[in-house]
Amino acid sequence: MLVIALVAVNGAAAEPAFSFDTTPGKLPKTVVPIHYAIELKPNLENLTLAGSEVVDIEVREPTARLVLNAENMTLSSATIDDGAQSARIALDNDAETATLTFPQPLTVGRHQLRIAFTGRIAKSDSGLYVVDYPTDKGSKRMISSHLAPGDARRVFPCWDEPAFKATFALTVTVPRAFLAVSNMPVAREEAVNATSKRVSFLPTPKMSSYLVQLTAGELEQISAEVDGVAVSVITIAGKRAQGRFALDSALELLRYFNDYFAIRYPLPKLDLIAVPHGYVTAMEHWGAITFRESLLLFDPAASAGTARRNIFVLIAHEISHQWFGNLVTMGWWNNLWLNEGFATWMEAKATEHFHPQWQTWLNGGEHKQSAMSQDARGTAHPIQQPVADESAASAMFDGITYYKAAAIVRMLESYLGEDAFRAGLRRYMAEHAYGNTTTADLWQALEAASGKPVAVVAAAFIEQPGVPLVVGETSCAGEEQRIVLRQERFIIGGPDAAPRRWQVPVAAGPLRASRAP
Repeated sequence: MLVIALVAVNGAAAEPAFSFDTTPGKLPKTVVPIHYAIELKPNLENLTLAGSEVVDIEVREPTARLVLNAENMTLSSATIDDGAQSARIALDNDAETATLTFPQPLTVGRHQLRIAFTGRIAKSDSGLYVVDYPTDKGSKRMISSHLAPGDARRVFPCWDEPAFKATFALTVTVPRAFLAVSNMPVAREEAVNATSKRVSFLPTPKMSSYLVQLTAGELEQISAEVDGVAVSVITIAGKRAQGRFALDSALELLRYFNDYFAIRYPLPKLDLIAVPHGYVTAMEHWGAITFRESLLLFDPAASAGTARRNIFVLIAHEISHQWFGNLVTMGWWNNLWLNEGFATWMEAKATEHFHPQWQTWLNGGEHKQSAMSQDARGTAHPIQQPVADESAASAMFDGITYYKAAAIVRMLESYLGEDAFRAGLRRYMAEHAYGNTTTADLWQALEAASGKPVAVVAAAFIEQPGVPLVVGETSCAGEEQRIVLRQERFIIGGPDAAPRRWQVPVAAGPLRASRAP
């Protein structure tokens, strides 16, 4: 007979479920964007950007002041309801905001805001940026965008916080030789003059501003279809053949995720865009994922043998974000792990499904050990912690948020069982599609599907730093074997860190007698 006693105390108290009115952020919640119609005219020679937008807004209480985000740009005019009132514009460069003050308060209900603005095209991968790359015909130039966590405000004035979800309809003027790509398919193209064209895209689903995407250049693509979705790999001219492995991988992964989440990918297309040098890894823009070119393309004659595995894992991570992050988005950056921890767990789960010979779980142990090493120091931060602003959010993209969080997700899957865990995730996705969440919303969905106290177990792992060290002590009394488990915090570099306690799920089973060799 085996008896186990676990010595532990309650974990940290879980946060409340998502509420728009109480979610962190600096912008007032009195005005909410509903739909943006944005027109951009980038000048690739002098790196300037001219733009205008019409934003349908919902005023929730009477106000004469609208506060939204704008950075490194000039707003030349702002009017409401077809010019009924013109705003006085005040820019705050430190706060990265624009305050529009109207002569009379806006009434509760729907209004239409018009803004004309000018900005800059960057030379680094933030906001709308330029990429120069060599070809056998000389240097070429293209543009792309990277707006996470808070750089949409560099491209167009907006409510640039995750909770302010809206739909976006983008129009851009580019050289006629360019292929322009955004989140949604092209609605129409029309010539502007002999050298430029105007490209309009269909409206997006309701989403956060950091997911808006624009890439344009002398590009080509290789395409196929799966489950009614057009999937493409887009490259600079002459490289589309190197996208074949990525395309085949994306097709099978999209079908896998459609089944796993029981919610079909909701956009009509999914593009994987290879951006030449200078891009940091990848970004999961809805319907238009961007990758550093060397991490997406595979050349059988030149690429390393391990490149296929790395490409597949990265594509799995970014496509899983189309659900974790895009369809259901964290309310604020303190819950970034709901995006990155789950995508890191899912990249391994999907890769193990399709390529078990790569031993993804085993090879991923290195990342987990690295995260545990960071977490075992007195300076470690929790997976989830208060985030003051987007600059602080950038520091959260680290091994704790990705790899420790992924290990905890896998622990919870083992604790609940694969079927109950998947049922909980399906419930979570269905209940919060096109909305925002906190960790508490996930715990509620998993508890409803499994009947187990997920929040009690998981809260301490998410809301406090540290690694639990579990020590087992055994003793025998007649036919009964007793195991007492006690825990302490595992620390590297000294005993000064505060003690912690966790609710550690324990699985017990019968002991098997070993055989003599």
